[in-house]
Parts: sequence; structure tokens; C-alpha cells
Amino acid sequence: MFPPSLPENFNAQEWKGIFVQALENVQHQVHPSLVAKEDALNYIESLIISLLGTLCAAQPHSVQDVVERVNKTFPDPIDKWANRDASIALEKGKKNSSIVLPVEKIHQYLVKDVLGYKIEFNVTLYIVAVLEYIAADILKLTGNYVRNIKHSEITYQDIKVAICADQVLMDMFSPEEDVSLPLVEEPIGLRTEAQSYEDIVKDFIFEETQYMRDLSQIIKVFRAPFVRHFPTSKDLEIIFSNILDIYEFTANLLSSVEEQMEVAAESETLTVGICFLDMAEEEEFSVYEKYVDDMLSPRGKERLYTLMQREDLNKTLEDEGHGFKDAVKYVLPKLLLGPIYHCLHYFEVIKGLTNVSQNEEDLEFLEQANGLLASLRSVLESKIKNGNLPRSKPWETSLRLQGRTGRQQVVQKMSELQKSIDGWEGKDIWQSCSEFILDGVLMKHAKGKPTERHVFLFDGLIILCKPNIKRSSVTYPTGDFKLKEKFHIRKVEIRDKDDTEELKNWFVIVPRDHPNNSVNLLAKTAEEKSNWMAALISLQTRSMLERRLDSILKEEERDRPLVLPPPETYRFAQKDTTDNIVMEDTGMSPTEIPLIKGGTLLKLIERLTYHMYADPKFVKTFLTTFRSFCTPLQLLDLLIERFNIPDPPDNLKVNINQDADTNQRIKDDLKKFRKEYIKPVQFRVVNVLRHWVDHHYYDFERDQTLLHKLNIFLKNVKGKAMKKMAESILKVIRRRFESVSTERDIIHAKPAPSIEWHLTKDKEQFDLLTLHPIEIARQVTLLEFDLYRAVQPSELVGCTWMKENKSTSSPNLLKMISFTNNFICWLEKCIIETENYEERVAVVNRTMEIMLVFQELNNFNGVLEIVSAINSASVFRLEHTLDKVSYRKQFDDAKELNADHFKKYIEKLRSINPPCVPFLGMYLTNILLTEEGNPDFLQNRPDIINFSKRRKVAEITGEIQQYQNQPYCLTVEQEIRDFFENLNPLGSMTEKEFNDHLYENSLKIEPRGTLRAQKFPKRFEYPLKSPGIKPISMRTSARGHFFPLLPSGAGTGYRILNDTEETEPQSPLQTPPCSPTDVFDPPASPIKPGNSDNKSNDPSQISAIPPLQPPPKTQVNRKNFQSPPPLPPRMKPGRDSDPPIPPRNIPPPVPPRHDSQSTPQFRPPSATLPRSSHRSPSQPEFHHVNGNRDCEEGIPKLPPKTYRMAHHTRQKSS
Repeated sequence: MFPPSLPENFNAQEWKGIFVQALENVQHQVHPSLVAKEDALNYIESLIISLLGTLCAAQPHSVQDVVERVNKTFPDPIDKWANRDASIALEKGKKNSSIVLPVEKIHQYLVKDVLGYKIEFNVTLYIVAVLEYIAADILKLTGNYVRNIKHSEITYQDIKVAICADQVLMDMFSPEEDVSLPLVEEPIGLRTEAQSYEDIVKDFIFEETQYMRDLSQIIKVFRAPFVRHFPTSKDLEIIFSNILDIYEFTANLLSSVEEQMEVAAESETLTVGICFLDMAEEEEFSVYEKYVDDMLSPRGKERLYTLMQREDLNKTLEDEGHGFKDAVKYVLPKLLLGPIYHCLHYFEVIKGLTNVSQNEEDLEFLEQANGLLASLRSVLESKIKNGNLPRSKPWETSLRLQGRTGRQQVVQKMSELQKSIDGWEGKDIWQSCSEFILDGVLMKHAKGKPTERHVFLFDGLIILCKPNIKRSSVTYPTGDFKLKEKFHIRKVEIRDKDDTEELKNWFVIVPRDHPNNSVNLLAKTAEEKSNWMAALISLQTRSMLERRLDSILKEEERDRPLVLPPPETYRFAQKDTTDNIVMEDTGMSPTEIPLIKGGTLLKLIERLTYHMYADPKFVKTFLTTFRSFCTPLQLLDLLIERFNIPDPPDNLKVNINQDADTNQRIKDDLKKFRKEYIKPVQFRVVNVLRHWVDHHYYDFERDQTLLHKLNIFLKNVKGKAMKKMAESILKVIRRRFESVSTERDIIHAKPAPSIEWHLTKDKEQFDLLTLHPIEIARQVTLLEFDLYRAVQPSELVGCTWMKENKSTSSPNLLKMISFTNNFICWLEKCIIETENYEERVAVVNRTMEIMLVFQELNNFNGVLEIVSAINSASVFRLEHTLDKVSYRKQFDDAKELNADHFKKYIEKLRSINPPCVPFLGMYLTNILLTEEGNPDFLQNRPDIINFSKRRKVAEITGEIQQYQNQPYCLTVEQEIRDFFENLNPLGSMTEKEFNDHLYENSLKIEPRGTLRAQKFPKRFEYPLKSPGIKPISMRTSARGHFFPLLPSGAGTGYRILNDTEETEPQSPLQTPPCSPTDVFDPPASPIKPGNSDNKSNDPSQISAIPPLQPPPKTQVNRKNFQSPPPLPPRMKPGRDSDPPIPPRNIPPPVPPRHDSQSTPQFRPPSATLPRSSHRSPSQPEFHHVNGNRDCEEGIPKLPPKTYRMAHHTRQKSS
């Protein structure tokens, strides 16, 4: 390990765990998209602890002592960069320091346990800054490697591979020992399945980002010294061609694709064809045509070699660092070929996207782009072919640490190669190397005698072999070569040599430990020598070149900060202070998007469209909650003001009275300002408007002024890319304006169950006991789900449903509340107004059965509605009735749902799969508590909006929204739905009058203190027996099973089928569930019962059952139903006609027993008393059991549906 000399008092074990958490934050700083595993962080901590002991071994008393120790023990050039970063941290001081490692804790440990004497805090700060630089360097290098192999986690193995591939780190931590790479099972990195559209785009963004870094390497590391040495020379263009134009083109294309990715971040279709089409139409790709011409011409390379003969340039290049001159001569020409190969990559990406694109418009854009680029592609391919450009190897065109196709494959290839070498000793090749570079024949020149050597080059080893001529077979791999010499790349120096009369195209391998044992190698041609030198120099200098690029980029960011307009001319350019924005103190990583606790309205708008990063969660929360502190018109005005950035701002205007250097700096700053500030801000303003229109269009429906102002703004947007986004928003607005319906098909994997009927299909006779309990539960569930899914988040923020303008601000929520109240009151009324004890028990039991079906359907709102009805004052006191109920245990379980702050309800809700209807009351309670328990503004800060409060409310509304998207696979029966939509149990009574009326009736039917139930005449003339809650399709066809009474041929009575009659099976209804297309469209008018004009013309709708016809002679096709209908009971003789309906003013008599022989006539059952339209004028009017059905006031009306169901049935295999 790195220098073993440690202080006597230094115990590495005591330091374990101190750095791990901070190292995780360092990792997030250098690679925010990656995650480091615990074993990786522990390994880096061990390296840092060892390094700390080394620095303390010299007993430092001052900062200068630490500087000297770093210079003495750290390899070049990392010593210079570590000292530079530590000096910058020292200049910032303790308060402004950005150091992540725990300086205070380390200072205490050093003084108390390690050094044993006091030192200044600055000394510790300097030491910790050095440690953090090294840790960041290791993590950055490893992260680059991990990203190249397209992994998302940094592991211990990855760090070992990265360190072994880096000469500087190996010299630093393992100067003497040979580190063995671990062999870990891992999946092969190559894709074996077809890539999706999104995968191709993500890979493209990754490759373009890496390519941008390669271009930066050429421009900022290699080209920059030439610019400083020859600032006005034409040689720059001869050598580097238009590499700056290539960089700008790449940056624009990458930015465009990333913007499309950001637009599609929230479950929208990703399309990037427009990006390639825009660049193709503007002929931006043509920059590569000139570049290819220049690079394939020998003129550039010749001019480079000529200039390198100059002593002044050589001095400049040597000053850049050890090995840099050789890198310019051999590595740079290879890197300059990279853009040529990359240009061809664009054509492959367009082709791949075309093959998998599912969007017609995007496909058209891609095909157009491909057509526009066809001629350029043909020209480039022809030039590359004529230029005899060989196929590139990864190490030739990029300095990045290349990924593996799979560690197992690499190990296998290296093991096979090792078997072909006789005399191999020591560690296996794969233990020291991670990738194979190249091989070939070179001549070894020793003692004036050339000898042929077959050379294998890996990233860690160079192996010289002699062909094994004793073997007669060349097909068998083992023993083809005989090992002569091997060198570790990091332990040798590669020296370039000029040609002599005796030696041509030669270079020397010099072992650092034994310089006298150098090896002279000769290539056959100058080109072959260039290839070998490029590979060797690249391996030895790539870590230095990569660090140099990082250093340059960091310096540029520090020395050339983004210049913003003055706040006097642009209000959104104000600096962040505690007076205008406050962040949550959550202890997050510095690179994570911070959570805003509060801010002024201007600062919130600024962060909504922030130039540095996009925050989709903040956008969603803001657009949901902003109406509680800002009107929609104010928001639109502020967004338009935010969009109109002064360009150029007053502080970035060129002045002819200033010197040329100052004006050039201003021009550069203005270019950066437009690219890094104006473009992202304006893009995000338009993106916020798009989200606003897509998800909260009701703001524009309610205010035509708002819509008009938005329309004017979007039409005046300039810039090609921005204009296309604006046009897409205008298209959405036009679609919403022109089309009332935005239906979308929902295909279920299985057909909806058939409608369950009980005693009647006549809508005039619908009631609690005549309808099937299963179908009551289903239809109420469908109705409540449609009401629930129509509720918008904005209806909940600020408790608007409790305010004066609630009818306009929370229309859908009020409909949901209204129906819930009506349904509960209707259930109470059905129970209380049933005076007969046996009938009342049957009504309560039927209510319980509906509750059980609600539970099966996950309709928690319905379950708690029934709990509320049973627990009402008028019903709860009916002890005799409730004692006879059959489902007390199930009811007690249901009551537990809303106990203990809805604990069991929350557990149940999170354990089920949608669809479901949650209990909205809990959310309303939570929102009310949040709204009332948190102030609108931060304490003692009347201008700082409390956004933390809005975030909490948005979290609740988000939970409501997550259950709104999955519909039920059930069929709407429109007449039953109409019945429940038009419930009006209160009639003309007020709520208090209604409750008093029920309680009085409750006292009447079960007076206080009675020991047994009171006797009252029967109200219903039909059987009270329940059909059960098992669907028809699941029942057996037992002969004695209960079967519904069917209507007779005339009148409104019923008759019972005899044994010889059959019924036609009813096909399942296909009526789509009714739900809102747009929740702000005018509500659909309910169908009034009894109004023939409102009856559906859809043949699939079931109306009143016609007179029963004799069954057909032909055999019934049993595919139309799942089980045969059960046989009805036999009809007794004498029951062949229906008696007349008794007058309404006489209570119905108790029907005789079925076995009575004294009454030959059968009194038919009736679902409800006939309506007034059927009675004679002389008959008195009776109050309907369901309230006044003709009263429309207060009845909630559903908005139009938003989806239609298409049931998909799988065909059975024969």
C-alpha cells in the first residue's frame, strides 16, 4: 500500500466509518446519476485513511509542511492538482468552503489522537482538501468507466479496475505490488434483444455526451497550446480543420434531443425525429464534409510534424506535462479521426429510430431527415473508402477507459492467449489487465542483431514472445509462442527515437527500476510505428490528459461564471438570499435538486423555469396548488415576463471604446448567456405552459381573457424549435375547443360480467329489494368511480369546496359529495319507512349484502356509506332489527375501516390492486387539517409563500389521482344508473326535517323500552328472499333454486314459469360506463323515469321485458351463456290470472300461506306501488318510497364520459 510510514499513534481501525457518508456525497457531486455500493465506499475510505496517515507521518505544523509532503509522496502531475485544489479551499476559508468531508471532526481527532499537539485549523482544512480531491479523482475515474460499460452502480471491483488502468493511481497506492483484478460473475454488456425507441435515444444521449468530452479533449487540451503559440496562424485550421464547428453542431443536436427527452419525461411519447430533420434542413451536417476532406488529406499531419520541429513549440508542449509532446505527435492524429467515424454513427441512429418508431409524424420526420442526408452519406462513405481509412479501434479515437463486453469474455480470451505462450510464469494475464489493445510483429534490436518478436499489448502488460518453430501444427493454440519478456506498462517508459542509418522506425522500452535493461523495438513502416506509439503513449498518458481536461473545465467554470442581466431590468435575475427564498433542511446531497420551503412569487416562478435544471415534481406541485396564492392571469403574465429576457442585457453589450480583449470576453460571455440561460429558461417557460394546458385546461375554459392572452403569446414566439413547441400547444387548444369528447378506448383482458336481475326489469318498479344486490353494488360503484375520477386536484387545494364560490371551483367534488349524501339518506329511508319487522330485517340484510359486494369491488366509499347509514341515529337504535341481521361480523369488520384514524382502511387500500373507489372523506379531512394547521406564509415572513404547505397538500391530491386511471371491467345498465343518479330521498324537506322525520318513524316502529318488535302490516307483496351475492355464471342449476318472477303478458303483475318453459339467455350489455370527457363540459341531463322520449335507441340496452314467448324449437347455442338457467318452481293450479291492483288508500292485506286451500287466487308481487300515471284521478296520491322522483333540484348530474370500454375476449384454442 501507499507509503507504509505512518505515525506511531495512528490507528487506521479507529478512523473507519468517519468518511463513508461524506464520500457518498462526493460521489454524488462527480457522478449524480450513479450510486456507489457500500463495499466501494469502504474501499475508498481505506485508501483515504492510509493517505491521511502518510500525510501526518511528517508531523506537519504548517500548511507549507503539508505542501512539501504532497510534492514528495504524490506522483506527478496529481501532486500539482491536489495542491491547487487545496489552496483554493484555503482561500475560501472555513465559512465559504465547499469541502464535504467532516473537517471539524477530523481536526479534533488529529490534535487529540494522532499528532498529539495543536495545529491551526487551516492545516487540517488543507489536509482534508487534499484527501477530498483524491477521493473525487478516484470516484470520477471509476464513474467514467462504469458509465462506459452502461452500469448504474459503482462497485469495489470497478474501483480496482479503474485504479489498475490508471498509472498515476497505481503509482500512488501500489508502487511495488501488482494488484490482482477480481473475477466477478456479471451479465454481458452487449444487448441481445431488440432496443426500444427510448433505449436508442438514451444510448444516443450517452454517446453524444461522451463524444462532446472527446471533442473537448481535442480543443481544450491539444488545440489550446497551439492557439497560445500561434494565435493568428492558418496552421490551426490546417491541423484541426473546423473542429470548433463540429463541437457547436454536436452541442446543438444534443441539446435539442435532451429537450425532447425532458418534454416526454411524464409518460408522454418520446419523439426526436424533428431534431434530426431540423439539423438536416439547415444543412448543419455538412460541417463534416469539410472535416473529412481535411482529415483525409496528409497536409494536416505533415504540417503538425513540421511545427513540432520548432524548439519554441517543443518547449511549450514539454511545459504542459510529462509525455504531452509524444501525445501530440502520436495520440492526437488518432483522436482527430474520431469525428469521421462518429458522423457515420448518426446515419445508423436515424435508421434504428426509423425501424422502431411508433409515431406516424415522427416516422415521417425521420424518413425526411434520412432522405436529406442520403447524398451527404454517399459522399462521405465514398471519400472514406477512397481514403483507405481503416476500421477504428476504440482506444484510437477516444481516451476514455473502454468498457468490457463482459468480464467473463475478456478473461476467456486472455486465458486462451496465455495458453498459447510456453513458459508463462506468475499471475495470469487477466489478473493484471482489463482489456486487450493490439498485437503484431516487431523486431527486437540487441547487440547489433535484429530478432523477431510477436508482441501482445494489454492495458496493463506488454508481452514479447518468440514464435515456437518446434511445433509442426499451427492450428492448436497451446505453445504457438515462447515467452521472452514481459513488462508492466506503468513500470516502463516509452521513448521515441529518431531514425538513424542503422535503425529505422524504432522506439525503446525502458524499465524504470532497471534502465539498463531497455529493449529496442523496430517496426516495418513508419505507419506501423505510429500505431504502436499511439497505443503505448495513450495508455501511459490518458489519465494525465483526462485529469488535465477536468482541471481546465473546472477552471473555466470558476473563472468564467454565467453573467446574468441586472435585476433592475430583469426581475428574475435577483440573487438568492434568505429574504426571497428558503430551502428545506433535509440533509440531501449537494447535487440533488433542493426542496423549496418557501419563497417570493418571483422566486417560485424563477425556480419553476430554472436555467440550471428541470424539476418536474416542482412543476406538477406548483400547477396544482398555485391558485391558493396567485390567480391564473397573474401566473400567465409572470411567465410571459420570465420568457422575455433582454438580449443582449445592458451588461453584455459590446462597446467600441473598449479594448479588443474586453469586447471579445463580452462576446464570449454573451454567447454563454444565450446558450446556458436564455435557451433553457425560454424552453422551460413553454414547457410549463404545455403542462398547464395539458393537465389544467379548465383555467382557460373558465377565463376567455386568459385563453386569448395565451394564444397571442404563443403565436408570437420566435425561434424554430420554440415555435414548434408553441404550435403543438395551440393544436391541443384547438382540439379541446373543437371536440367535446376526448374518449379513449380501454381494452380489458376479459369481457364484463352480464347484468344480474332479480324481480323486475321495469324501471318503474326499481327499489332496494326488487333489484339484484350485486347489480346495485356494481352500478353504484360505476357511478361513484365516474364521479371520483372527475375530481380535479385544483378542486381540493385551499379547501375550495367549503368556500362561497365552491360551485365553480369544485363542481365535480360537490357532485361526489351530493351523491354520497343522497345514497346514505336513501338507505336510511328504505330501512325506517319499512314498518313491518320481517320486511325491515330483510331490507337491512339486503343492505349488508350490497356492502359485501362493495368490498369485493374495492368500493371503500360505498362500504363506508353503508356503515354511515346503519350507524345513523334513526337506524342504530333499532335493536330488535339489528339483532336479527345475518351479517353482523362482516359489518363490525367494515366499521373498523374508519377507526383509529383510518388505520385499517389505509392498510387495506395499499394492499389491493385497482380499480377501486377510495373513501374521499379521509382525504378531505387530511387536506382540511393541513390547510388549517399550516400558515399560508412562513412565520413572521408575510412575503415568503409557504410552499412546504402546498407540497403536503399536493401529496394528498397525488394519492387521490393515482386511483383515477384504472376503470372497472363492468357494464353500465343505463336505467339502473338513471335510478340512482336521480335519487332524491329528502324531497322538499330540509336535512333537519328529513332527519327528524326518520327519527320519529324510528320511535314509532320500535318505541323505547319495548321487549319485542311491534307488529305492522306488510308493505311489500313480493318475496323477501334474497337472490344472494353469487353471480348467475357461478351458480349451479339446481332444480329447487330460487328463480325471479317474470312479468306476465299484460299489466304490471308477475307470473311464475312452469317447468316446460324456457327463457332466452340475455347477452351481456355493452353500454360504456358514463364518465366525463371534459369535467368542465355542461353536465349531461339525467334521463327522467317514465319519459319515453329519453329512452335509449341502442338495441343493446335492455328495456322492460316483453311478454314471454314460447321457446324456439331449435337447439339453443350455449356459447351465448355460461350456464343453463335454473328451473322455476311449479305453479299451483288456479294461479293462471293476476288479480287487480288494490286501491292505494287501503293497506295491502297480509298474503295467505302458500299451502292454504281456501284462497284459490294468487296475489302477484309488486316491486313498488304503481306510479301516479297509472292510477285513476279518484285515487289519492301516496308519497313514493324513494322520495319525490319528479323533483330535479339538488340532484347531482354526471359530466360526459371520458372513456369507452372495448372488451377483448381471447379465442379458445381448439
